[in-house]
Amino acid sequence: MPGIALDHIVLGAVSLDAGAAYLAERFGVEPDSGGQHRGVGTWNRLLQLGGGTYLELIAPDPTQPDPPRQRPFGLDDPAVRAAIAVRPRLLHYLVRTDDIGGARHALGFDPGEAIAMSRGDLSWKVTIGREGRPSVGGALPGLIDWCASTPPGRTLPARGVLLQTWHIGADPHTLALLAPLALADRRVRLYPAAPPRLAAELSTPRGWA
Repeated sequence: MPGIALDHIVLGAVSLDAGAAYLAERFGVEPDSGGQHRGVGTWNRLLQLGGGTYLELIAPDPTQPDPPRQRPFGLDDPAVRAAIAVRPRLLHYLVRTDDIGGARHALGFDPGEAIAMSRGDLSWKVTIGREGRPSVGGALPGLIDWCASTPPGRTLPARGVLLQTWHIGADPHTLALLAPLALADRRVRLYPAAPPRLAAELSTPRGWA
């Protein structure tokens, strides 16, 4: 089986300013700059979480025209838009691999088409789900291959925020598919839940969050 690792968790917000203010209030730090996803209609900011993992704060980019396909992570879904209008929400997470096809086969589910993206000195391939929607309400991960690039989780500055536990709640079949990820990363905890749920337990400069 190709190597897999928890790469990043995705926090959706109505805007980057609103998301950054939310993180600053809860964690005592603001995320670092990220950039635009040209042609996808989104942009992001990033926050180091330790262990090669980071948080991606993502929002629709008002400086871009509407993209030809749905924005990733369900950002165009009316229910998601309503939820993030209240406050930022965890929407999804991505697992790093150097062989998306092999990881897809080994994990036993189809995370959707892998598309090639780039920004600055970063190049990667990532799955974005069917019509931009994560599988099983976000409980099944997207897959990302950073190709020849160094993943941001290894280059972002430490801000004192560490991911202690990544909780994934789902049905028994989904949890069985996720067993290899839980074995690869002790921070990943699986539990039965309906509907699917995602939660992050973090230590921050302002205590636990």
